[in-house]
Amino acid sequence: RGLPNARPPSLRRSNVRARYVREIMPELPEVESARCLVEAHCIGAKVTKVEFNEDGSFDEKIFKDVERKAFVSALLNKTLKAAHRRGKHMWWDMSGGADSPLFHFGMTGAFSIRGKGAMKYKAFVVDTSNWPPRFAKLVVTFDNGIALAYTDPRRFGRIRLVHGDVTASPPISELGFDPLLAMPDETTFASHFAKRGGPIKSVLLDQTIAAGVGNWIADEVLYHSRLHPEQPAKSLTPAQLRDLRDAMEGVVKTACDAGADAEMFPDDWLFHHRWGKVAGEVGGEPIQFITVGGRTTAFVPKRQKKTSEKPAAGVKAEPKKRGAENDEPSKAPAKKAAVKRAPAKKVVARKAPAKKPPPRKPMAVAATRSLRARV
Repeated sequence: RGLPNARPPSLRRSNVRARYVREIMPELPEVESARCLVEAHCIGAKVTKVEFNEDGSFDEKIFKDVERKAFVSALLNKTLKAAHRRGKHMWWDMSGGADSPLFHFGMTGAFSIRGKGAMKYKAFVVDTSNWPPRFAKLVVTFDNGIALAYTDPRRFGRIRLVHGDVTASPPISELGFDPLLAMPDETTFASHFAKRGGPIKSVLLDQTIAAGVGNWIADEVLYHSRLHPEQPAKSLTPAQLRDLRDAMEGVVKTACDAGADAEMFPDDWLFHHRWGKVAGEVGGEPIQFITVGGRTTAFVPKRQKKTSEKPAAGVKAEPKKRGAENDEPSKAPAKKAAVKRAPAKKVVARKAPAKKPPPRKPMAVAATRSLRARV
């Protein structure tokens, strides 16, 4: 079941294993599960101790442009007021301080809480049997007895200090809409794609458009909206854009309601069949793998067909923001083809059950029009 407590050298030795981990880097649902973990156990508690690597050293690669003394000062004896997230980034509001710690989990970054649990990943298991956990880069202890650790075997995550309003400073200020927190209306949503000539898969991965959408979410959304990943974004019709919006909202909310636990995802999702470029099928239809914008892409040709590449009419374009942190490439040549396709099947977001029923039953997902209020 993946890579339990895998060490970085072993990850580097296996190209297949490294590619697998790259495919499952944390996306919006995984980071939201980390935020919920912090919210459930740490809000309102005061920080009494700040520690770093297992050997006590300070990892300057992970702590981006931050001095050890400044980071300790920003947290020590401060109360954690709130944990926020936008896209793949999370930050804490600390009482009595002007600096906020900002976390980006990279490929293998994770939060765990002593005796309470940890974030869940498909490719590897976060260590909860030792304390501090293996690969711990930061351990924060609170006055309520809770101890939280940030672990990162591959060390691609980043922890920064942001002064003042976090949302007004890069990288947060440069991100697009968050599909869970602020899904735009249909007209505004469509405007983001009206003049984007690149493949829709690449455009979805652009963090200045939809913050938090990564490789597996993009593939899942395109599967449910019956869109070919190489279809030029600007050629999508109003109906296709509505399907895309509904699918994105449904997939993201369903995954977040499940706590990013893949075992709780609906059985009819592409997610369960797309890993490792292994030939398979979903719903009785074969899965094909291609590369779009430099990213491995899983899709179902029988379901996801290219349609007309004529630009959609009646949608005003919104200028693209520049300089945002973009985790994935966003441009790739589009191929031409014109085939009629079946209408997309609506996706319905449904709250995941508290415990997984054995065996899993297929569950259709559909988009909700309202989102839960979040701190």
